[in-house]
Amino acid sequence: MSSVFARHSMRPSLRNNLIIALAALVSVVAIAQGLSTYQLCRTGMSALLDLRLEQVAMRMRGDLADAIPSAPARGSQPARDIVITIARPGADVPLRSTDPSLALPANAPAGFSSESVNGERWRIYTLRQDERVIQVAQRSSVRDELVRETALTTLWPTLVLLPLVLFAVVVIVHRTLRRLTPLGLAAQSVDAAHLKPLPVTGVPREVLPFVDSINRMIVRLAQLIESERKFIADAAHELRTPLTALQLQADNLQPHIVAGNQERFQELRSGIARSGMLIGQLLRLARADAPLDVAVEPADVSPIVVDAVSGVLPIAAARRIDIGAEAMLADKVAASPADVAIAVKNLVSNAVRYTPDGGTIDLRMHREASALWIEVTDTGPGIAEESLPRVFDRFFRAKSDMHADVEGTGLGLSIVKAITAKYGGQAIIQNRCDGRSGIVAAVSFPLASV
Repeated sequence: MSSVFARHSMRPSLRNNLIIALAALVSVVAIAQGLSTYQLCRTGMSALLDLRLEQVAMRMRGDLADAIPSAPARGSQPARDIVITIARPGADVPLRSTDPSLALPANAPAGFSSESVNGERWRIYTLRQDERVIQVAQRSSVRDELVRETALTTLWPTLVLLPLVLFAVVVIVHRTLRRLTPLGLAAQSVDAAHLKPLPVTGVPREVLPFVDSINRMIVRLAQLIESERKFIADAAHELRTPLTALQLQADNLQPHIVAGNQERFQELRSGIARSGMLIGQLLRLARADAPLDVAVEPADVSPIVVDAVSGVLPIAAARRIDIGAEAMLADKVAASPADVAIAVKNLVSNAVRYTPDGGTIDLRMHREASALWIEVTDTGPGIAEESLPRVFDRFFRAKSDMHADVEGTGLGLSIVKAITAKYGGQAIIQNRCDGRSGIVAAVSFPLASV
């Protein structure tokens, strides 16, 4: 089970690939948009601050300059304010200044320039007139801080919307692909016993050709399986009559066989009996493969288990095999009583056949989810691990040195598998994991609705 889960987890997921691709695309676009907005905001804010310096300088051309004190108190101006200086050309001391301690370069070019004054970078706008020079300056560090703060505010919408958009991507992809979930469940339920076309209602247009091709394949497969089943059933039915005639002729001929030929005659009768048993198994397999045409009456499993045990008790007693049933439940399953009986009897017969003399066979029932399980545990030699995946193959018989002479058709477990699959159940064969040799054979059938 863990290996199956690991294989599924390693396979690519369309949902995950779409989410990752769309999330990456949205993230790249959001980052590019955020960076471009940030850069545009910085450029625009710098231009706005420059415009402010220029406008202040223009206003200082008139009487508004008289509002600037000629000798302001040193240190009275906040560091974030702009500095205004008005001086005569060539004069060492300005006429008016908001910060006399700051000696702006009088030789600064007209217009905007960046200069270093008192160890700091300043952005200066210089306006030259005939009788005076007006300079308006602002610390570059203050400008950078204002630009950065303003630009960062433009990133908040992106930072807030990006998680919301990513969440919307996940929801949209999930809801879009959720429409394929019923289709996947229907495809998962398709097997040899349930060959029904996949539903096409609500299937996206892009997926419809794929679903149509699968449905055509299912129809062809159903026809092939039905043809095979009918061939097996017809062949087995046709062979049963001549074999029955041979059996009757052998029975009539037995009194006339001389004593020296009795051993060879018994081998002939055994061969006829084995052929008859094989034909009977083929007929059971054909019936097990046949689809259900009508609803079946629920089967009471406890009497079936008791009957299966009773049927092998004489053989078990003769070989000193301790066989018993425990944890009997009164539940009913949604399956034909005859089919459930065949499945249980095949498992019990296999256990008796392969359990050595003096061994133990235990039967138990338990519920799991909406299914009823019947387990048969023996103390036989077990099955080689490499043979376990093939135990349900038709005509396959696991080799065992201890029971090389055990006869069988190799169809018993195939019949069990076909019966359980027909009703939506399971069949499992595994070696015991409690430190003892033997196998645990289990079948499940869905519980009947009350």
